[in-house]
Amino acid sequence: MAETKNPVTAGLATPSAGNRADSPDPKGKSSHLGEAGEALSGSHAIPQPSQNPKAMAIMQAAKALFLEHGFGAVSMDQVARQAGVSKATVYAHFVSKEKLFAEMVFTACTSRWDGELPQLTRDSDIQAILENMLRIVVEHLLSPEPLSVYRIIMAEGPRFPELPKAFFGNGPLPMIRKLTSFFDQANWLGLLSVTDTRLAAEQAIWLVRGPLGIRRLLDMDVPADFPAEEEIIKGAVQMIYRSYKPAEQV
Repeated sequence: MAETKNPVTAGLATPSAGNRADSPDPKGKSSHLGEAGEALSGSHAIPQPSQNPKAMAIMQAAKALFLEHGFGAVSMDQVARQAGVSKATVYAHFVSKEKLFAEMVFTACTSRWDGELPQLTRDSDIQAILENMLRIVVEHLLSPEPLSVYRIIMAEGPRFPELPKAFFGNGPLPMIRKLTSFFDQANWLGLLSVTDTRLAAEQAIWLVRGPLGIRRLLDMDVPADFPAEEEIIKGAVQMIYRSYKPAEQV
């Protein structure tokens, strides 16, 4: 009989980069826009964001300008002036405005996620861990930083279709993959019985992002009889657990 492997500890396959015109620059310049496009087809691992202080200052300057003027109206000269650096320094870190935006998206989203999945055992309290996971989803996608990027995409996406691709490839997609791996591990340990773990991952995200996303995006108050954020998260946990708890616990 073939050995059964833990799908998480066995590791996920790490695909190799394709021969794309916008693949990572040999000098190390940022190129997450091309990688985001590859991520849409699941063919490229998500890279790590730049931690260079000048690169971070450039991204903060660009975000402020994009929010104020729109992506299309902002030039790299403006970004350089706003960041207090030379235009050559901007291009030393980002080969184009599009790739600057993609790096900005990646940094905004991944700064909310430490990259580590909760460690599950056969004795884990799966409902408590699910609740923690959904809180991470909310923090990852609905905190002020990623929401500010999302506003830029909503305004500029129709004219610049590469922007939503960059956002999806560097924001929701890595979260979907991590949650899929989480459900795979929960299945393997007998904590849950999920037929389609990728589908469950997307559904779990939207159980919280759906009702909370519009509230936070519009910074709106809801009527007093609407469920609070805490109730939405706990209610989502109950829906997931009741749908996927093992047969012997039904």
